[in-house]
Amino acid sequence: MEIVQGIWAAVAGAAALAPLATFGVVLVAYLAYRQKDRADRRDQWWKRAQWAIDSALSDADPQRRLAGLKVLVQLIGSDLATAEDADLMSALAVGILQQEGAADARRGATAAASNTDRIVREAERLLEAAGARSRSA
Repeated sequence: MEIVQGIWAAVAGAAALAPLATFGVVLVAYLAYRQKDRADRRDQWWKRAQWAIDSALSDADPQRRLAGLKVLVQLIGSDLATAEDADLMSALAVGILQQEGAADARRGATAAASNTDRIVREAERLLEAAGARSRSA
């Protein structure tokens, strides 16, 4: 009889811990879900960033270049952007500013100057936004 009472006490004790164990399982599942969700969102962010970088570096089409820079300015403001991303965007913006300055000097004043001015302004905005992201990260 004592053995049965001992087993019953153990089962009753385990039953009292069941809600705590359930909470632990739910907590672990929630944390795993959040981590996967963030990784998926970050992956999509990076795919957009790759397209925008390719576009921003396109010499063939100034409109595509401008669009790429505008997208990069928006992306660097995202909470998914890291300090390393900001450093990359800063370097990219500096490179574009140098490239546009050299192209402007070769070209002289032409009708394409308005596109160059817009690209330069957007690259400056990217440089500023990346600096802000670096400071906040």
